[in-house]
Amino acid sequence: MDDRGEILSSRDVDENVALQIWTKGQSPRLVVFNKNQNSRKLIRLNWLERSDRKLSIKGKKRGESVEFVLADLLPTLQHILSEYAVLSAFKPRLWKFSLTLEKALHTPAIVTEKGELSLLPEEKRAALWLADLTDGKRGEGFFRPFFPLADAERKAFSEEGLPIADNHRGMEDLFKTGIVRKLASLRPDRWYRPVRVMAAAILLGFSFCEEDGSEVCDAFWDDDVLLSKINDPRLMGLGRKFVGFVRHFDALDRMTAAVSQDSVEDLQKEKYARKRRIEVPVGFLGDVEYSVTFFDREDGMTALGCRPKASTLRHKGELVYTFPSDVYERALNDDARGGASDDYFTLMQLTSAKAFSMWIDGIVPYITSFVGLMQ
Repeated sequence: MDDRGEILSSRDVDENVALQIWTKGQSPRLVVFNKNQNSRKLIRLNWLERSDRKLSIKGKKRGESVEFVLADLLPTLQHILSEYAVLSAFKPRLWKFSLTLEKALHTPAIVTEKGELSLLPEEKRAALWLADLTDGKRGEGFFRPFFPLADAERKAFSEEGLPIADNHRGMEDLFKTGIVRKLASLRPDRWYRPVRVMAAAILLGFSFCEEDGSEVCDAFWDDDVLLSKINDPRLMGLGRKFVGFVRHFDALDRMTAAVSQDSVEDLQKEKYARKRRIEVPVGFLGDVEYSVTFFDREDGMTALGCRPKASTLRHKGELVYTFPSDVYERALNDDARGGASDDYFTLMQLTSAKAFSMWIDGIVPYITSFVGLMQ
Protein backbone atom coordinates (compact mmCIF):
# COMPACT_ATOMS: atom_id res chain seq x y z
CA MET A 1 0.00 0.00 0.00
CA ASP A 2 1.06 3.58 -0.69
CA ASP A 3 2.30 5.16 2.55
CA ARG A 4 0.95 8.52 1.42
CA GLY A 5 -2.62 7.21 1.59
CA GLU A 6 -4.66 6.60 4.70
CA ILE A 7 -7.35 4.28 6.01
CA LEU A 8 -10.46 6.40 6.60
CA SER A 9 -12.76 3.67 7.82
CA SER A 10 -12.40 0.14 9.12
CA ARG A 11 -14.83 -2.44 10.45
CA ASP A 12 -14.53 -6.10 11.36
CA VAL A 13 -16.62 -8.63 9.47
CA ASP A 14 -15.70 -11.34 11.98
CA GLU A 15 -12.62 -12.62 13.80
CA ASN A 16 -10.94 -13.44 10.47
CA VAL A 17 -11.32 -10.36 8.29
CA ALA A 18 -11.91 -6.60 8.40
CA LEU A 19 -12.91 -4.35 5.52
CA GLN A 20 -11.40 -0.89 5.18
CA ILE A 21 -11.53 2.13 2.87
CA TRP A 22 -8.17 3.54 1.80
CA THR A 23 -7.60 6.72 -0.16
CA LYS A 24 -5.07 9.38 -0.93
CA GLY A 25 -7.64 12.01 -1.83
CA GLN A 26 -9.02 10.51 -5.03
CA SER A 27 -10.99 7.37 -5.87
CA PRO A 28 -10.96 5.10 -2.81
CA ARG A 29 -9.98 1.47 -2.67
CA LEU A 30 -11.51 -1.35 -0.68
CA VAL A 31 -8.97 -3.03 1.58
CA VAL A 32 -9.44 -6.64 2.65
CA PHE A 33 -7.47 -7.08 5.87
CA ASN A 34 -6.81 -10.73 6.70
CA LYS A 35 -6.38 -10.69 10.47
CA ASN A 36 -5.09 -14.26 10.45
CA GLN A 37 -2.18 -13.43 8.14
CA ASN A 38 -1.84 -9.71 9.03
CA SER A 39 -2.00 -8.95 5.30
CA ARG A 40 -3.92 -6.44 3.21
CA LYS A 41 -5.17 -6.49 -0.35
CA LEU A 42 -6.38 -3.39 -2.26
CA ILE A 43 -9.39 -3.82 -4.57
CA ARG A 44 -11.17 -1.29 -6.78
CA LEU A 45 -14.84 -0.92 -5.92
CA ASN A 46 -15.91 -2.18 -9.34
CA TRP A 47 -15.11 -5.65 -7.93
CA LEU A 48 -18.39 -5.36 -5.99
CA GLU A 49 -20.56 -5.19 -9.11
CA ARG A 50 -20.62 -8.94 -9.69
CA SER A 51 -23.32 -10.19 -7.32
CA ASP A 52 -21.96 -13.74 -7.58
CA ARG A 53 -18.54 -12.73 -6.25
CA LYS A 54 -17.07 -14.65 -3.34
CA LEU A 55 -14.32 -13.47 -1.04
CA SER A 56 -12.00 -16.25 0.07
CA ILE A 57 -9.18 -15.67 2.56
CA LYS A 58 -6.64 -17.92 4.25
CA GLY A 59 -7.64 -19.19 7.68
CA LYS A 60 -5.57 -19.60 10.81
CA LYS A 61 -4.55 -23.17 10.02
CA ARG A 62 -2.53 -24.30 7.03
CA GLY A 63 -4.81 -25.14 4.12
CA GLU A 64 -7.84 -23.62 5.81
CA SER A 65 -9.89 -20.91 4.07
CA VAL A 66 -12.84 -18.76 4.99
CA GLU A 67 -15.37 -17.75 2.31
CA PHE A 68 -17.94 -14.96 2.15
CA VAL A 69 -20.55 -14.05 -0.45
CA LEU A 70 -21.20 -10.37 -1.15
CA ALA A 71 -24.54 -10.40 0.65
CA ASP A 72 -22.67 -11.32 3.86
CA LEU A 73 -20.42 -8.28 3.44
CA LEU A 74 -23.05 -5.70 2.46
CA PRO A 75 -23.76 -4.25 5.95
CA THR A 76 -20.03 -3.80 6.58
CA LEU A 77 -19.49 -2.23 3.17
CA GLN A 78 -22.38 0.18 3.70
CA HIS A 79 -20.94 1.25 7.05
CA ILE A 80 -17.37 1.92 5.91
CA LEU A 81 -18.46 3.71 2.72
CA SER A 82 -20.84 5.93 4.68
CA GLU A 83 -18.06 6.77 7.12
CA TYR A 84 -15.67 7.46 4.26
CA ALA A 85 -18.17 9.90 2.71
CA VAL A 86 -18.27 11.88 5.96
CA LEU A 87 -14.51 11.91 6.61
CA SER A 88 -13.36 12.66 3.04
CA ALA A 89 -14.01 15.38 0.48
CA PHE A 90 -16.46 13.08 -1.30
CA LYS A 91 -19.72 14.97 -0.70
CA PRO A 92 -18.64 18.41 -2.02
CA ARG A 93 -16.92 16.71 -4.94
CA LEU A 94 -20.08 14.72 -5.70
CA TRP A 95 -22.16 17.91 -5.75
CA LYS A 96 -19.78 19.63 -8.17
CA PHE A 97 -19.27 16.62 -10.42
CA SER A 98 -23.00 15.85 -10.59
CA LEU A 99 -23.63 19.33 -11.99
CA THR A 100 -20.83 19.00 -14.55
CA LEU A 101 -22.01 15.56 -15.61
CA GLU A 102 -25.65 16.63 -15.84
CA LYS A 103 -24.74 19.51 -18.16
CA ALA A 104 -22.72 17.23 -20.39
CA LEU A 105 -25.61 14.75 -20.61
CA HIS A 106 -28.09 17.46 -21.58
CA THR A 107 -25.96 19.18 -24.23
CA PRO A 108 -28.31 19.74 -27.21
CA ALA A 109 -27.55 18.64 -30.76
CA ILE A 110 -27.84 21.56 -33.16
CA VAL A 111 -29.93 21.14 -36.33
CA THR A 112 -30.05 23.93 -38.91
CA GLU A 113 -31.51 22.18 -41.99
CA LYS A 114 -35.05 20.73 -42.16
CA GLY A 115 -33.85 17.80 -44.23
CA GLU A 116 -31.51 16.74 -41.45
CA LEU A 117 -34.44 16.17 -39.06
CA SER A 118 -35.61 13.18 -41.10
CA LEU A 119 -32.13 11.63 -41.34
CA LEU A 120 -30.23 12.56 -38.21
CA PRO A 121 -26.72 11.13 -37.88
CA GLU A 122 -26.15 8.75 -35.00
CA GLU A 123 -24.34 11.25 -32.76
CA LYS A 124 -27.37 13.57 -32.89
CA ARG A 125 -29.87 10.75 -32.40
CA ALA A 126 -27.95 9.97 -29.21
CA ALA A 127 -28.78 13.41 -27.76
CA LEU A 128 -31.66 14.15 -25.39
CA TRP A 129 -32.34 17.59 -26.88
CA LEU A 130 -32.33 19.17 -30.31
CA ALA A 131 -31.63 22.85 -30.79
CA ASP A 132 -33.95 23.25 -33.78
CA LEU A 133 -32.94 26.27 -35.88
CA THR A 134 -34.69 25.17 -39.06
CA ASP A 135 -37.55 27.70 -39.21
CA GLY A 136 -35.62 30.06 -41.48
CA LYS A 137 -35.20 32.93 -39.04
CA ARG A 138 -31.54 33.47 -38.38
CA GLY A 139 -30.55 32.53 -34.84
CA GLU A 140 -34.11 31.66 -33.75
CA GLY A 141 -35.78 28.34 -33.03
CA PHE A 142 -36.72 26.00 -30.21
CA PHE A 143 -35.19 23.44 -27.88
CA ARG A 144 -37.08 20.22 -28.61
CA PRO A 145 -37.07 17.08 -26.44
CA PHE A 146 -35.82 13.95 -28.17
CA PHE A 147 -37.58 11.62 -25.72
CA PRO A 148 -41.23 10.75 -25.06
CA LEU A 149 -42.97 12.83 -22.42
CA ALA A 150 -45.23 11.53 -19.68
CA ASP A 151 -48.34 13.61 -18.99
CA ALA A 152 -46.79 15.28 -15.93
CA GLU A 153 -43.63 16.12 -17.86
CA ARG A 154 -45.60 17.59 -20.76
CA LYS A 155 -47.09 20.19 -18.40
CA ALA A 156 -43.59 21.51 -17.74
CA PHE A 157 -43.42 22.82 -21.29
CA SER A 158 -45.27 26.02 -22.09
CA GLU A 159 -47.39 26.17 -25.23
CA GLU A 160 -44.78 28.17 -27.10
CA GLY A 161 -42.09 25.62 -26.23
CA LEU A 162 -38.54 26.54 -25.25
CA PRO A 163 -37.58 29.38 -27.58
CA ILE A 164 -34.08 30.09 -28.86
CA ALA A 165 -33.17 33.68 -29.71
CA ASP A 166 -29.93 35.32 -30.85
CA ASN A 167 -28.29 31.93 -31.34
CA HIS A 168 -28.51 31.14 -27.60
CA ARG A 169 -28.65 27.45 -28.44
CA GLY A 170 -26.10 25.82 -26.14
CA MET A 171 -26.23 23.76 -22.99
CA GLU A 172 -26.10 26.77 -20.63
CA ASP A 173 -28.98 28.36 -22.54
CA LEU A 174 -31.06 25.20 -22.17
CA PHE A 175 -30.42 25.12 -18.41
CA LYS A 176 -31.45 28.77 -18.07
CA THR A 177 -34.96 27.80 -19.18
CA GLY A 178 -35.30 25.77 -15.95
CA ILE A 179 -36.64 22.74 -17.80
CA VAL A 180 -34.00 20.29 -16.55
CA ARG A 181 -34.76 21.15 -12.92
CA LYS A 182 -38.50 20.87 -13.53
CA LEU A 183 -38.14 17.42 -15.04
CA ALA A 184 -35.92 16.28 -12.16
CA SER A 185 -38.52 17.38 -9.62
CA LEU A 186 -41.39 15.76 -11.51
CA ARG A 187 -39.76 12.35 -12.08
CA PRO A 188 -36.58 12.06 -10.00
CA ASP A 189 -36.30 8.34 -10.73
CA ARG A 190 -35.92 9.18 -14.41
CA TRP A 191 -33.88 12.38 -14.26
CA TYR A 192 -32.23 12.99 -10.88
CA ARG A 193 -31.45 9.59 -9.38
CA PRO A 194 -29.48 8.10 -12.33
CA VAL A 195 -27.24 11.15 -12.71
CA ARG A 196 -26.50 11.15 -8.99
CA VAL A 197 -25.67 7.44 -9.02
CA MET A 198 -23.50 7.83 -12.14
CA ALA A 199 -21.50 10.63 -10.55
CA ALA A 200 -21.03 8.72 -7.29
CA ALA A 201 -20.07 5.52 -9.11
CA ILE A 202 -17.41 7.29 -11.18
CA LEU A 203 -15.88 9.10 -8.21
CA LEU A 204 -15.82 5.91 -6.14
CA GLY A 205 -14.21 3.84 -8.88
CA PHE A 206 -17.05 1.59 -9.97
CA SER A 207 -17.25 0.61 -13.65
CA PHE A 208 -18.74 2.77 -16.40
CA CYS A 209 -21.54 0.21 -16.84
CA GLU A 210 -19.67 -2.70 -18.44
CA GLU A 211 -16.69 -0.51 -19.35
CA ASP A 212 -13.53 -0.23 -17.27
CA GLY A 213 -13.09 3.44 -16.48
CA SER A 214 -10.49 2.98 -13.76
CA GLU A 215 -7.82 4.85 -15.75
CA VAL A 216 -9.77 8.10 -15.60
CA CYS A 217 -11.77 7.89 -12.34
CA ASP A 218 -9.13 9.79 -10.37
CA ALA A 219 -9.16 12.58 -12.95
CA PHE A 220 -12.70 13.57 -12.00
CA TRP A 221 -11.45 14.57 -8.55
CA ASP A 222 -9.20 17.25 -10.04
CA ASP A 223 -10.75 20.54 -11.20
CA ASP A 224 -7.73 21.22 -13.41
CA VAL A 225 -8.33 18.14 -15.58
CA LEU A 226 -12.07 17.53 -15.06
CA LEU A 227 -13.33 19.35 -18.15
CA SER A 228 -10.60 17.88 -20.36
CA LYS A 229 -11.73 14.37 -19.37
CA ILE A 230 -15.49 14.90 -19.70
CA ASN A 231 -15.24 13.83 -23.37
CA ASP A 232 -13.40 10.60 -22.58
CA PRO A 233 -14.82 7.91 -24.93
CA ARG A 234 -15.73 5.62 -22.02
CA LEU A 235 -17.66 8.38 -20.28
CA MET A 236 -19.39 9.33 -23.53
CA GLY A 237 -20.37 5.68 -23.97
CA LEU A 238 -21.89 5.72 -20.50
CA GLY A 239 -23.73 8.93 -21.44
CA ARG A 240 -25.28 7.21 -24.44
CA LYS A 241 -26.57 4.46 -22.19
CA PHE A 242 -28.10 7.14 -19.98
CA VAL A 243 -29.85 8.61 -23.04
CA GLY A 244 -31.28 5.19 -23.88
CA PHE A 245 -32.39 4.79 -20.27
CA VAL A 246 -34.22 8.14 -20.32
CA ARG A 247 -35.73 7.70 -23.77
CA HIS A 248 -37.01 4.18 -23.11
CA PHE A 249 -37.60 4.61 -19.39
CA ASP A 250 -41.22 3.47 -19.41
CA ALA A 251 -40.32 0.28 -21.29
CA LEU A 252 -37.68 -0.97 -18.86
CA ASP A 253 -40.06 -2.60 -16.37
CA ARG A 254 -41.60 -4.50 -19.27
CA MET A 255 -38.24 -5.95 -20.36
CA THR A 256 -36.33 -8.93 -18.98
CA ALA A 257 -32.65 -9.65 -19.49
CA ALA A 258 -30.97 -13.01 -18.97
CA VAL A 259 -27.97 -15.09 -20.03
CA SER A 260 -28.37 -18.39 -21.85
CA GLN A 261 -25.94 -21.02 -23.08
CA ASP A 262 -28.17 -21.59 -26.13
CA SER A 263 -30.69 -18.81 -26.71
CA VAL A 264 -32.34 -20.46 -29.72
CA GLU A 265 -33.02 -23.71 -27.90
CA ASP A 266 -34.17 -22.01 -24.71
CA LEU A 267 -36.53 -19.61 -26.48
CA GLN A 268 -38.01 -22.33 -28.66
CA LYS A 269 -38.76 -24.30 -25.49
CA GLU A 270 -40.75 -21.25 -24.38
CA LYS A 271 -42.72 -21.43 -27.66
CA TYR A 272 -40.98 -18.55 -29.40
CA ALA A 273 -40.60 -18.83 -33.18
CA ARG A 274 -37.62 -17.46 -35.11
CA LYS A 275 -38.47 -14.58 -37.46
CA ARG A 276 -35.26 -12.99 -38.72
CA ARG A 277 -31.60 -12.47 -37.92
CA ILE A 278 -29.25 -9.54 -38.29
CA GLU A 279 -25.49 -9.28 -37.87
CA VAL A 280 -24.56 -6.44 -35.51
CA PRO A 281 -21.13 -4.78 -35.83
CA VAL A 282 -18.73 -4.12 -32.98
CA GLY A 283 -19.86 -1.26 -30.77
CA PHE A 284 -23.62 -1.65 -31.03
CA LEU A 285 -24.14 -4.33 -28.39
CA GLY A 286 -20.65 -4.67 -26.99
CA ASP A 287 -16.96 -5.05 -27.72
CA VAL A 288 -17.47 -7.83 -30.31
CA GLU A 289 -19.81 -8.59 -33.20
CA TYR A 290 -23.14 -10.22 -32.40
CA SER A 291 -25.61 -12.31 -34.33
CA VAL A 292 -29.08 -11.21 -33.16
CA THR A 293 -32.12 -13.41 -33.81
CA PHE A 294 -35.62 -11.97 -33.45
CA PHE A 295 -38.33 -14.25 -32.06
CA ASP A 296 -42.08 -13.78 -31.74
CA ARG A 297 -44.66 -15.66 -29.71
CA GLU A 298 -48.41 -15.97 -30.21
CA ASP A 299 -49.17 -14.06 -27.02
CA GLY A 300 -47.59 -10.87 -28.44
CA MET A 301 -44.15 -11.23 -26.89
CA THR A 302 -40.88 -10.58 -28.70
CA ALA A 303 -37.45 -11.95 -27.79
CA LEU A 304 -33.90 -11.21 -28.90
CA GLY A 305 -31.23 -13.89 -28.81
CA CYS A 306 -27.83 -12.16 -28.96
CA ARG A 307 -24.91 -14.48 -29.65
CA PRO A 308 -21.40 -12.98 -29.50
CA LYS A 309 -19.25 -13.98 -32.46
CA ALA A 310 -16.08 -13.83 -30.38
CA SER A 311 -15.23 -14.17 -26.72
CA THR A 312 -16.15 -11.25 -24.46
CA LEU A 313 -15.46 -10.60 -20.79
CA ARG A 314 -18.77 -8.78 -20.33
CA HIS A 315 -20.90 -11.89 -19.95
CA LYS A 316 -20.85 -15.66 -20.26
CA GLY A 317 -22.99 -17.31 -22.92
CA GLU A 318 -25.62 -15.49 -24.97
CA LEU A 319 -27.79 -12.52 -24.01
CA VAL A 320 -31.57 -12.89 -24.12
CA TYR A 321 -34.05 -10.01 -23.92
CA THR A 322 -37.84 -10.39 -23.86
CA PHE A 323 -40.56 -7.73 -24.01
CA PRO A 324 -44.05 -7.14 -25.46
CA SER A 325 -43.91 -6.56 -29.22
CA ASP A 326 -45.28 -3.03 -28.93
CA VAL A 327 -42.21 -2.04 -26.86
CA TYR A 328 -39.91 -2.55 -29.84
CA GLU A 329 -42.19 -0.79 -32.30
CA ARG A 330 -42.50 2.22 -30.02
CA ALA A 331 -38.74 2.24 -29.42
CA LEU A 332 -38.10 2.37 -33.17
CA ASN A 333 -40.36 5.42 -33.44
CA ASP A 334 -38.91 7.16 -30.38
CA ASP A 335 -35.37 6.74 -31.72
CA ALA A 336 -36.30 7.95 -35.21
CA ARG A 337 -38.19 11.14 -34.27
CA GLY A 338 -40.17 11.13 -37.48
CA GLY A 339 -37.30 9.91 -39.64
CA ALA A 340 -36.33 6.46 -40.83
CA SER A 341 -36.20 3.75 -38.17
CA ASP A 342 -32.92 1.91 -37.59
CA ASP A 343 -32.83 -1.61 -36.11
CA TYR A 344 -29.16 -1.35 -35.19
CA PHE A 345 -29.52 1.92 -33.30
CA THR A 346 -32.67 0.85 -31.46
CA LEU A 347 -31.13 -2.48 -30.51
CA MET A 348 -28.23 -0.57 -28.99
CA GLN A 349 -30.52 1.90 -27.22
CA LEU A 350 -32.90 -0.68 -25.74
CA THR A 351 -30.31 -3.21 -24.62
CA SER A 352 -27.93 -0.61 -23.21
CA ALA A 353 -30.86 1.09 -21.43
CA LYS A 354 -31.66 -2.20 -19.69
CA ALA A 355 -28.00 -2.76 -18.84
CA PHE A 356 -27.76 0.79 -17.45
CA SER A 357 -30.87 0.27 -15.33
CA MET A 358 -29.49 -2.97 -13.88
CA TRP A 359 -26.11 -1.31 -13.26
CA ILE A 360 -27.77 1.54 -11.34
CA ASP A 361 -29.81 -0.89 -9.25
CA GLY A 362 -26.68 -2.89 -8.44
CA ILE A 363 -24.74 0.12 -7.14
CA VAL A 364 -27.52 1.81 -5.15
CA PRO A 365 -27.33 -0.56 -2.12
CA TYR A 366 -23.73 0.51 -1.48
CA ILE A 367 -24.32 4.27 -1.67
CA THR A 368 -27.95 5.01 -0.82
CA SER A 369 -27.25 6.07 2.79
CA PHE A 370 -24.89 8.91 1.86
CA VAL A 371 -25.56 10.00 -1.74
CA GLY A 372 -29.03 11.50 -1.22
CA LEU A 373 -31.28 9.80 -3.77
CA MET A 374 -34.72 11.32 -4.21
CA GLN A 375 -37.44 8.83 -5.11
